[in-house]
Amino acid sequence: MCYINSIKKALNYIENNLQEDIDLSAISKEAGYSLYHFHRIFKGIVGDSMKDYVRKRRFTEAAKELVYTNKSIVEIAVKYGYESREGFSRAFEKVYGRNPSEVRRDNLLYFIREPINVDYMMFQLKLTTEGLTPLYRNLPERYVVGKKWKVKADGSNLQDIPLLWQKWNNEKESEKIINRKCADEIMGICIFSQGDAFDYMIGHEVNTMEYVPEDMVIYRLEPSLYAVFRVIGPITESVQKTWDYIYSVWLSESKYRHRNMDDIEYYYYNEDELVADLYIPISNY
Repeated sequence: MCYINSIKKALNYIENNLQEDIDLSAISKEAGYSLYHFHRIFKGIVGDSMKDYVRKRRFTEAAKELVYTNKSIVEIAVKYGYESREGFSRAFEKVYGRNPSEVRRDNLLYFIREPINVDYMMFQLKLTTEGLTPLYRNLPERYVVGKKWKVKADGSNLQDIPLLWQKWNNEKESEKIINRKCADEIMGICIFSQGDAFDYMIGHEVNTMEYVPEDMVIYRLEPSLYAVFRVIGPITESVQKTWDYIYSVWLSESKYRHRNMDDIEYYYYNEDELVADLYIPISNY
């Protein structure tokens, strides 16, 4: 737990100096360690190097200002440590997947890296040291109404999918589905594919198939046994890291195999905190 307290001090220091020239040695000193020792502790618990964490936090706050304020891109660039609009735009697009002008024009806001809380740090620590233990559920056939998009399975989906969620929420798409089975629970579905791209669907499980909005589709989920992983913390990054763990570690070590069916994300609020349950369709070898 002493590491957790040191990480908290480091994160507080970063937040208090986000618009300043942050020296990594100063962060380590604030945490009570040398840079040589602390950069390993930080990356192991947080999941990013200190340099990457600072960069992601700055670009997250910069993206908010692009969408929520009328400040010029140059003003925002200078505020977050860049001497020119061009340098800021190149670095921003590399991390965010869109350039600042696009984000402002199309209201493309998602949070690459929100401030981390203790619960997330404990979740990340457990993920890296012990792994995660899923629950198991048998689910029957279900029907989902929503929208589907084609996304590439080349890593760009990690940036594109959060933007699809932003668009869904901005346009209040959930309200159009009047026969939702659970109004407070929304689904993201990675529709299984053997190719270089796959369909990603956002929608709600429905009670009946009688009403489907004009610009939406209905999709059938087959019955299956699922391994269910609970995800907390900054939700976009936590979900992505947990998927990485499931596919790179858990599936190779478990007694189950993936059924070559759709992976499902269920999102809902628990005590005002956004939580995700990841459902992996499995069967015995």
